[in-house]
Amino acid sequence: MSDGILSLVPLLSPKVNKDTPAECTPKQDRGHSASKLIKSQTMVLSTHTTVEVPTSGPCTRCSNSQALMNLLKGTAGTGILSLPTAFKNVGLWAGLALFLIVGMLTVHCMLMLNSCCHLLEKRSSKSILTYVDAVELNFQYGPKSLQKSAAIMKTITSVSISIMQCSFCCVYIVWVAVNVKEILDNYWSNSQSLRVYEVAVFLILLPYIMVKSLNTLAFFSTVANLAYLIGLIIIFQSLFQGLPDSSERPAFSSWSTLPLFFGTSMFAFESICLTISVRSKLININDYGGWNGLLSLAMTIIIALYSCMGFYGYLKFGEDTATTITLNLPQNNWLYTSVTILFVVAMILSVGIQFYVPISIIWPAVKKQMTSDQIEKFGRVAQCFTRAVLLTLIFAVSVLVPHLDSLMVFIGSFFGSVLSLILPALMELMTLSVEGQLTVTTTIKDAAIIIFGMLILIFGTVESLKNIITTF
Repeated sequence: MSDGILSLVPLLSPKVNKDTPAECTPKQDRGHSASKLIKSQTMVLSTHTTVEVPTSGPCTRCSNSQALMNLLKGTAGTGILSLPTAFKNVGLWAGLALFLIVGMLTVHCMLMLNSCCHLLEKRSSKSILTYVDAVELNFQYGPKSLQKSAAIMKTITSVSISIMQCSFCCVYIVWVAVNVKEILDNYWSNSQSLRVYEVAVFLILLPYIMVKSLNTLAFFSTVANLAYLIGLIIIFQSLFQGLPDSSERPAFSSWSTLPLFFGTSMFAFESICLTISVRSKLININDYGGWNGLLSLAMTIIIALYSCMGFYGYLKFGEDTATTITLNLPQNNWLYTSVTILFVVAMILSVGIQFYVPISIIWPAVKKQMTSDQIEKFGRVAQCFTRAVLLTLIFAVSVLVPHLDSLMVFIGSFFGSVLSLILPALMELMTLSVEGQLTVTTTIKDAAIIIFGMLILIFGTVESLKNIITTF
């Protein structure tokens, strides 16, 4: 995640937008400066998330180059820092081969989703702006026997994305606590428990998640992006120094840890929701899909970047490879210590955007239970209390499961397999069957993807839960 320089996850809109123009001309776009364009696009770029918010102004589209940058920034997530561990679980060359297969399969599902959106928009005469819109319309205009399931599938997808976002916050809290503890342990002999650092992170985040302004969150997200980019550059230059021969690492390690590899890999590719958000903003939408389109180009770059991190990270550190590669960096070197600090800052600042998605769904539900007088008198207090309670629940999960690798495997296996593999394959089957374009080859291919996704879901989730229970 599923895991950015940025990642784009749409804010789940309560209704499919029927009035959004199908196309904006390039002339409308040329009149904006870069800064105005970012604001008018209503996209908040952040580590692991871009929130899609309703726009009150005129429709603003982005060019191919801008869309490519959004895809690159939105897809490269925090999961890249744990890919060396994924390769460790399966072996150097087996890891590279399997990771390329997972990457290509994920890209194929993204392209399938793009094609389904195109057909659904033509059939329904509605614009698809978010992943939830795509799922809802797919069932609403799908086979008659499944049309009544549109509302419940929309709810299930919305809740799944919200829980996934909360899970990302859990990962960030644990990640920050683990890395801060690693730094301080080198300078402070009186080592504290990991939970002490998690409490400190919670106290820092508590006032921060009270920020409601997207403009303010956008500023913090920009700082996070910058810190993340600088940190990645320094890590890569470190990796390429003093590499051992590849023969010193096993080509294949173990079948038993294969589910952990797939879970971590799916966590890293937890970005399928962003593909629709970027697509909906594109001027030339026909340039988006296809094997030589913008989406394929962006994902090819991401897969190459991810493969390098996983392959060379494991090649360099071998069996000493830690859960996150920042723990393998020399902590007595100020440059590499500063890298960890940069990522700590990026993680903390990214929680604000991650938190925005679930609270935007939970707070309206809470607000409906209040009378107009109660909202007028206690509305602000109630919203702050709701935010504090949600963060406390996230913190409680982080304290109960302070195992970074198990958390990422669980999120990738459970949510990544469903959102990135199973649902897109199911949507293609339903869409093409209604269009009368479903072939035997497509049916077999989509069935194979669904089965593969189910295997990752079952075995990855079970294996991660076993690890959590064992180390509890």
